[in-house]
Amino acid sequence: MKKYFYILFFLVSAFSSAQAQYTVTQVENSTDPQVIATFIKNNPNHPKTPEFKRKLIAAINNNKPASQKAASAKPNVQPISTAKLKNDIKKDVAKDGVNDKNKRTAELLTHLFNTDPSTKVAYIQIINRSKCNLIVKISGKRFYNLDVPAKSQNYILVDKGNYTLTTMVCDAKYTSAKNVSKDIVVTLNSSK
Repeated sequence: MKKYFYILFFLVSAFSSAQAQYTVTQVENSTDPQVIATFIKNNPNHPKTPEFKRKLIAAINNNKPASQKAASAKPNVQPISTAKLKNDIKKDVAKDGVNDKNKRTAELLTHLFNTDPSTKVAYIQIINRSKCNLIVKISGKRFYNLDVPAKSQNYILVDKGNYTLTTMVCDAKYTSAKNVSKDIVVTLNSSK
């Protein structure tokens, strides 16, 4: 019984080692990384092992040669044109919308962080919870129009005093008299 066991063991080991051995021709014709790696592992001193290592790396990198992979990985960087940057900055400064928005934000932040109660301006925030875009007309000492998108909010700084706020909230007229002596928030809803 032992004799049969040894023979079976010998045949299995011989068969498995024969499967693990690949010839140089098989490796040269193969693109399978496992075949190439097995040959390199079993024949580290073979003269073609360095070539097969490069082929293994290419096979792992989607069968592209290493030089092609390196070329596709390099970013394309163009030099910065200072003249173009100066022109872009001049265009941004010349735009009233960009500077106006920054100016409004700066004024609001200055007002919010100002703790002086004798300030002459107040903050009105309109919160629009309706599905309609609004144009809120604020009339009093001065006249203001404030666009408030649907489901959004907007703000404006006004001189303190008495104002009338009017708008159409989804075809429903809204009018309210407000004494703006401090910051206020007005929330508008739609019954539709």
